[in-house]
Amino acid sequence: MNQSVARLAVPTKRTSSRDAIVDAAIATLARSPDASLSVIAEAAGVSRATLHRHFPSRGALIDAVCLQALRETDAAVNAIDYTTMSSTSYLLAVFEAIIPLGDRFHFLAKVVAETASAAVNDAYAHQTRGVEEMVRWMEREGALAPSVPADWAVLVIDALIYTSWMAVREGRIAPRQAAALACRTFLSGLSGGV
Repeated sequence: MNQSVARLAVPTKRTSSRDAIVDAAIATLARSPDASLSVIAEAAGVSRATLHRHFPSRGALIDAVCLQALRETDAAVNAIDYTTMSSTSYLLAVFEAIIPLGDRFHFLAKVVAETASAAVNDAYAHQTRGVEEMVRWMEREGALAPSVPADWAVLVIDALIYTSWMAVREGRIAPRQAAALACRTFLSGLSGGV
């Protein structure tokens, strides 16, 4: 890969009570995506007033959770040393790095929908550009059929990650097996053999 995977430029400094609230929100929403702010505040060990000082609305809290998810998934991918890998080995490594995070972030597909802030959308778009770079690398190596649009391949990778998160969450498959199957599904479904 000629370019490094795109890095997120998301601020990371937060206060301790803010950290506790975000961590509690992640854990609580993973169990119950419709959990109230009161339930999240209780799980964080803070008052609702403290929660509202940091997050004036549920949307603001969800944005913080989304940005945390993007930071964590980005950090997991950025830790991969792709310099000696083929593009397909890198794809498997990406799945292996991200799929275990599903227990924390699978609920975001349901709660975010169309309510994400510009900051979340920008961070997600930045991360998506990194996935597109990986897809272009796979194209150059001949791992993908030339007729497959890069945008479609990026969407398929995203869908495979979400599907893997759900399968692991439901106990249907182990994370490592899910990563291998996601990689196999992507490569077999988009290869030039069909």
